Amino acid sequence: MALVGNIQDFGLSDFLYLVDRGYKTGCLHLKRGNDAAVLFFEKGKLVFASQGTGGQKGDLLVQLGKITPQQLEQARQLQSHNGNGMSLSQALVSGNIISQEELQQSLQTHIEEAVVYGLFGWPDGEFRFEHGQKPEADTPVMPVPVPVEHLIMEGVRRIDEWGRIKDRIPSTDMIVRFVDQPGEKAKGVKLAPEEWRVFARINGKDTLAMIAQKTNLSDFDVCRVVYGFATAGLVEVVKKPTAPRGAADVPRVKRSLVSRIISRIEKM
Repeated sequence: MALVGNIQDFGLSDFLYLVDRGYKTGCLHLKRGNDAAVLFFEKGKLVFASQGTGGQKGDLLVQLGKITPQQLEQARQLQSHNGNGMSLSQALVSGNIISQEELQQSLQTHIEEAVVYGLFGWPDGEFRFEHGQKPEADTPVMPVPVPVEHLIMEGVRRIDEWGRIKDRIPSTDMIVRFVDQPGEKAKGVKLAPEEWRVFARINGKDTLAMIAQKTNLSDFDVCRVVYGFATAGLVEVVKKPTAPRGAADVPRVKRSLVSRIISRIEKM
């Protein structure tokens, strides 16, 4: 019998604790309006998650650029020839298509960043837990299941941090651009590799969501980095223009300005 309810009454973190402590195996179905997600657990630990009711299968690894369509087909053929319940992940590793370490890292990062942590921001939503339901054979499960304590702690931390960030950056549909005169706080700025990736994509016309897509970072990470830039007085975040603009009206970032900012940071 399925366990049903609403996360407004029974929080997601509370439910995850229940799954963990009960050593549960099954699938948690979540739905809020047009949004949906599924999370699969094996003995209390997360093995796979995806957005949408159908779930992403082996194609996910192709989309992430970790394997080619030909390699995916090779793994599927190995599965069918094995005939004893081999999972897609086992086929990929045993066929030397991808190492277990790379498969684990790729899936865990994507599942955490693109699916799970976003769910902690849902104020409400229906849930249904189907006990004993397991992923289909074509699902690339994580070789090493992830403890839910890690997910809960990081998810709660992000919700707290999101609260501060959204006071200044209420939407990822906003545009970030350099200020003409960087503030005094910019003198102490030293950029990490991840911050350089975001910095290099700031052009005064791309939204935060577009920067996240181009840098292959999560919305949260891009907003966190830009929030730091804004606090240091390097950039400002403004609303996206609502009316269409002509090519001559599109804001452009002067190369001299960017060069001055980069030069100033590198000399600090």
